[in-house]
Amino acid sequence: MRAMLFERPGEPLKLAELPVPAVQSEEVLVRVMAAGICGSDIHIAIEGSTIPAFTPIILGHEASGVVEAVGPDVRDFQPGERVSILPDVVCGTCVNCWDGRSELCLHRQLIGIHRHGALAEFVVAPTRNLVRLPDGISFEAGAIATDAVATPYHALVRVGRLHAGERILITGLGALGLHAVVLSRVLGASHIIAATRHARAGQRARARGADVVWTGEVASWPLAAVDLVVDFSGDPRLIEAGLERLRPGGRMVLVGISEHPLSDLRLTVSAIVRRGIQIVGSYGAHPGDLAEVLALAQSGRINIENSVTHRFALADAYLAMEHLVDKWGDPIRVAILPTMAESRPSVLCRPVSA
Repeated sequence: MRAMLFERPGEPLKLAELPVPAVQSEEVLVRVMAAGICGSDIHIAIEGSTIPAFTPIILGHEASGVVEAVGPDVRDFQPGERVSILPDVVCGTCVNCWDGRSELCLHRQLIGIHRHGALAEFVVAPTRNLVRLPDGISFEAGAIATDAVATPYHALVRVGRLHAGERILITGLGALGLHAVVLSRVLGASHIIAATRHARAGQRARARGADVVWTGEVASWPLAAVDLVVDFSGDPRLIEAGLERLRPGGRMVLVGISEHPLSDLRLTVSAIVRRGIQIVGSYGAHPGDLAEVLALAQSGRINIENSVTHRFALADAYLAMEHLVDKWGDPIRVAILPTMAESRPSVLCRPVSA
């Protein structure tokens, strides 16, 4: 099979011919039809801020495709079925798995970080990682749903416990934050405030259902009293702004990943205790989240097809990452299509001078 190998940060991925991986007893071989490019891929391949378990490694943790072969103990899936693949490989037996929180498995591995991923023609995954992709949903949408949509859904529903009629503030409007706006509307939020320092992201949030959009410098944002704040930025300035606008008894969910310390926050322990606010982290999603997201998409209650704005051939995977970093062409989510002809992307690509 053809695959893109990562060796060192800042160096283009290398196209290689590798053996098609063999499946073990409870694993499934999937022919990759689409793989999403995520910020985690950029952290590894371009920035070097995330270190994979080994190199060379095939990156790519957002994937969908067609079942090609199944292990001898697989009963739930058959060759030819369309599937999306959750990236978290879990043990199924630790305290968190038993408690229904498999996304926090104590022995968790991530496809594309701890084991070979989906920037290839084939990928292997445990059967518990597969969710059937309903008819009418494209492979591209099915790929990004595994993270860019399922992750904010998990944060809103499982961790944030968003109730119909509540007021919500969403800070950070990349792909995850933008999908959180869409999901909040479907989940019954009465008032959705979307906050970002980037005007274009704010425009997109408004178009996808935000009632109010705050842009520009954080100091200019008005005061409010919201029930739930969900941060997708990892930026301490936006997190503090959210905390300041949280009503007593409200909840904050942190989703955005960064290495920024929170030591500069002005909020004191006393303020947290006396206001009775809850601050909790939310990471990833589990199969139930993905199944529910795909059901919402199939029913037409949410549209994730329009979130895939750019498509690239497998050999152009590193170009796709640079494209997303530079934000040239105003991308939301970028998809790699292994079946696409090896040429320049079918959409506008980065200018030569970039």
